[in-house]
Amino acid sequence: MSARGVTSFVLVLLVGAGWGLLTPASKVLFAAEPSIFDGFTITVARGAWTLPVFAIGLAVAWRLDPPRLDPRRWIAALAAGVVFGAGVSLFFTLAARQTSIAHVSFVLGLTPVTNTALAALVFRTRLDRRGVVALALGIAGVALLTLTQSDDRAGLLGDALLVAWLAAFGAYSCLLRYIGARVRPATLMCIVGTVAMLTMWLLGLAPGGERAVAHVVDTPTVAWWFFGEVVVGSTLIGQTAFAAVVRRLGVSVATIGVEYTALAVGVAASLATHEQWTPLTVIAGLLLCSALAATFVPVPAPVRIRDLG
Repeated sequence: MSARGVTSFVLVLLVGAGWGLLTPASKVLFAAEPSIFDGFTITVARGAWTLPVFAIGLAVAWRLDPPRLDPRRWIAALAAGVVFGAGVSLFFTLAARQTSIAHVSFVLGLTPVTNTALAALVFRTRLDRRGVVALALGIAGVALLTLTQSDDRAGLLGDALLVAWLAAFGAYSCLLRYIGARVRPATLMCIVGTVAMLTMWLLGLAPGGERAVAHVVDTPTVAWWFFGEVVVGSTLIGQTAFAAVVRRLGVSVATIGVEYTALAVGVAASLATHEQWTPLTVIAGLLLCSALAATFVPVPAPVRIRDLG
């Protein structure tokens, strides 16, 4: 494998691990200080501690290569940041508190499927047969996951929040696609990251919103998981490395590697923490993995008579 290939492989593993460990990290914080940390306050603390880094990165990127976007795409970039902060990030941590690591990991693996379907709707393109099959498998998988905790109101709320997360992430992806390649990926991530983290920090203006910001150093365990994973792993490294790997490998290949890695990390974390799996959980997980595979498995090109020589 070439040096470029090794670098791309390492970047994929970094992003997948960073995104896959975010749910276990949130669970650790919830358990450590339940009166301080919840889905809302973790989101606020994440924004407050990460905003300066993205702001500095944006200042540097702007000085090196100022972005040139028309007014509509500037609005789309700002909207992407707001959607990521108030939607993607908030829905994720709220859901992580209410449902299991396994449920979060399996549903997050469905993002390429739902993103493709939503993009077809927004950009008025045709969803091919493989996309329809993947979407049907995904819907069936999510429905089965919900049935596994039909008697648990918190679990049902968590699964509902994950569906809202899928919609928010799909909208975020469509906004990034609309902006297109008119700005460098790193610069775009700094713009979106700055707006997103500012939005998350401003959520702290709500009563009690900022109570977690100063408590992230209460114990070594809390500090390690918050700064090591929530801030550095999933946000700074995850976002930056994903922009780099997309630039190297393209969106499809990069997403394949990242989603499968994040899914594997999430499943491993679920098993390591001894979460209870029912037969329906296994079947639902297989359906969702099948949906992901149906999206990414390459379709062989038709062989023509002349090609056989």
